[in-house]
Amino acid sequence: MVASLASLIAGLALLVVAGNLLLERRVRAETTGLLHARAEAQVAALSFGPRGLRVRDTPNDEILDKQAWVYSGGRAIERPLAASAQLDAAAARLAARVRPAQVAGPDDYRLLVRPVVGASGRRLGTVVVAQSTAAVEDLRDEVLVGSVVISLLVLLAGGLAIHRALRGALRPVAQMTAAAEDWSAHDLERRFGLGPARDELTALAATLDGLLGRIASSRRHEQRFAAEVAHELRTPLSGMLGRAELALRPGTSEAQRDAALETVVEQSARLAATIDTLLVIARQELAEAPGSVDVAALLGELQGVRVSVPAALPAAEGEPAVVARALAPLVDNARRHARSAVDVTATADAVQVSVTVRDDGPGVPPELRERVFDPGVQGAGIQDGAGLGLPLARRLARSCGGDVTVGDGPGGCFVLSLPRAGS
Repeated sequence: MVASLASLIAGLALLVVAGNLLLERRVRAETTGLLHARAEAQVAALSFGPRGLRVRDTPNDEILDKQAWVYSGGRAIERPLAASAQLDAAAARLAARVRPAQVAGPDDYRLLVRPVVGASGRRLGTVVVAQSTAAVEDLRDEVLVGSVVISLLVLLAGGLAIHRALRGALRPVAQMTAAAEDWSAHDLERRFGLGPARDELTALAATLDGLLGRIASSRRHEQRFAAEVAHELRTPLSGMLGRAELALRPGTSEAQRDAALETVVEQSARLAATIDTLLVIARQELAEAPGSVDVAALLGELQGVRVSVPAALPAAEGEPAVVARALAPLVDNARRHARSAVDVTATADAVQVSVTVRDDGPGVPPELRERVFDPGVQGAGIQDGAGLGLPLARRLARSCGGDVTVGDGPGGCFVLSLPRAGS
């Protein structure tokens, strides 16, 4: 609104200044024309004789002689009776000039001097005429005051109109903002749904819809992450608590107490590994630029499984520690459910590098293929929930820009896919 009012003020000021300058120029032009016309008429009323200039009587002699001076040989032969002493003195000074000139005189008068030259080119005398500009000066001042008053009225009306227009235009924006704020606090699934951006309001609605969508996605992400963390930490903590209670029971033997403490240490190590993995996920999700990992070297460190890697396997995007932790639950799950063998195969195409972990066990039941990555889901072919499970494996892979999916049988099959480095 301030910018609109400033533009309106600047425009009105420009119009007032330009209008008054044009009026001033027009008034000066009219005054100059009138002075020249009177001087020409006065010269035409002169006669030339042996003794110099002589003023002839004309029908409009009173009008013509009003504020007009005729000088011959430095002597005034015609002057107005009602002229002030200051104006008469100014005319006398101008009479000495040899060239036509127009100057400002006293009391808002302008004077024009016109030398009178005979046929031989000799100067015979001088005509001086005066014109009062008091009336036009008053008119100019009145026009200036009137234009300023009108501009102020226009500014007031324009300011009210701009205020109403902006308030009407911004009312939907305020309503949309309030609705978006309420939805973000109580119902993240609500949307404006005005379609593609066609103007400012629909563009704002589309932006707010996108913002609400990102907030809802982030909230679901955090809720899922919290569920995964709770699931991953519950089993080690329950085991530690149970063993500690067993060690503290009266009558527990030294061997039982040692076994309980060993279990507590083992579960603590698993718990520490889980926490380290969560920290790796947090750092990976905050990283601005992905690193690269040598998948072939990573697979070469696996023990007890058959690994098949092509000769020129390209690097993938991601941090080696993150990819290793994403791959570990898939291999552990295959080892747990395999009847005799686990095969790990790496492939690559133009956009991604894939690692397929396959076992000859029962595989994932069809009814669980869509829910296998939900925290706490158990069944044949799925890790029992202890340690790093499939939900965190998928989260780790997605933090690198990849994914973990269930592959086709026979047997159990999970596929870890990662973006190819530089793709």
